Amino acid sequence: MDDLLLTLFELGLFFILLVLNLQLFNSLNFEKMFKKGHIKQIQLMYFFTVIIFTYLLTRALMNLVELSIGLTA
Repeated sequence: MDDLLLTLFELGLFFILLVLNLQLFNSLNFEKMFKKGHIKQIQLMYFFTVIIFTYLLTRALMNLVELSIGLTA
């Protein structure tokens, strides 16, 4: 049951951080790195950057949670 609870917590944390990262990355200007008119490439770059950053942040926080659970057990 403990593993299921941690998995559900990680999933919830991922989606919360996804919303926050979408807001954060909205302020970045990716258009300077691409040629004019390459809208699809800019959208893909934005999407993958947000997903990757969210995953890395979620895993870092989950490692801290798992470490703290391991220390208290």
